[in-house]
Amino acid sequence: MLLDSLITKLNKVRFQKAALNVRSTGMYPSIKGANVVLLSQVYHGAVDMALLALKSFAYQLGSCAIEIVDDGSLTGEDKNLFKAHFSDLTITNINDIDVGHCPRGGTWERLVRILELSRERYVIQVDTDTLTMSAIPEISKAVYENRAFTIGNPIFSFPVSPEYIAALSKRWQGAHVQVETERALTTLQSERFQKYCRGCSALTGFPKMGPSFERLEALSQELEGKLGPKKWNEWGSEQVASNLMVSLSDDPFILPWPKYANYGFPSTGKGNKDPDNFIGKVSTLHFIGSHRFSSRVYEKLSQYVINEFLRHL
Repeated sequence: MLLDSLITKLNKVRFQKAALNVRSTGMYPSIKGANVVLLSQVYHGAVDMALLALKSFAYQLGSCAIEIVDDGSLTGEDKNLFKAHFSDLTITNINDIDVGHCPRGGTWERLVRILELSRERYVIQVDTDTLTMSAIPEISKAVYENRAFTIGNPIFSFPVSPEYIAALSKRWQGAHVQVETERALTTLQSERFQKYCRGCSALTGFPKMGPSFERLEALSQELEGKLGPKKWNEWGSEQVASNLMVSLSDDPFILPWPKYANYGFPSTGKGNKDPDNFIGKVSTLHFIGSHRFSSRVYEKLSQYVINEFLRHL
């Protein structure tokens, strides 16, 4: 355990050194009035990660607007850095987002802002710990067709019936807020679900004129009543709320795994630690916290993206 901890710390330092190189790449020509918006909630310690995530994704997508939700920790220097890398940029302070009767914190403000923007444009939530390494035709097609999408896993690779997920989740151990919500899915009165997408909010597309904030707010109030305020305000409630909004959209889909994947979930053994096994095979990886620095893959692939794409901006 001590050795693993030391390796993780060393890998993090290596990554941070590599990630700094993104600052030497050119400005991305973002367009504030574009039909699609990339949105990411950013904190001070993730500035270089956010630049990598947004610039690598935007490079592969094409014309788009960029919006950052400042969690309150960004400095003036941080904001100027972002402005130096995106020709047109919107920075929204988290405290300026009205969440109504939804929980505050735990990235709820991000979801509320996404739904607000989606009244007029297609919005893609791009986590700061994602990295896009090659073309994303499935996402480009989703934007063109105005369809919702989310990143998934090999088990839940397509939408399932609410009856199935509700029955299945009742057999699972634990009381995570997502599982508790899935157990209650068929009992909800504010919405009647026809399908359910069990995905991850790290990379999610929200269609123009999709489910509204008012529907989210009603669902949130009902689930708070069913699960209790303490449970519904736990970290992870925004994750399942994002799944619910995607599921309520017309004809949503789950991005194909492993082309779009949460790194290390599931583990692919030794191959999971070789960056060459991802280049040319994977479009976007989400380096979720518990596995982010378990190897040097995040570092190596970040440097690959910088050298192969971002230095050409």
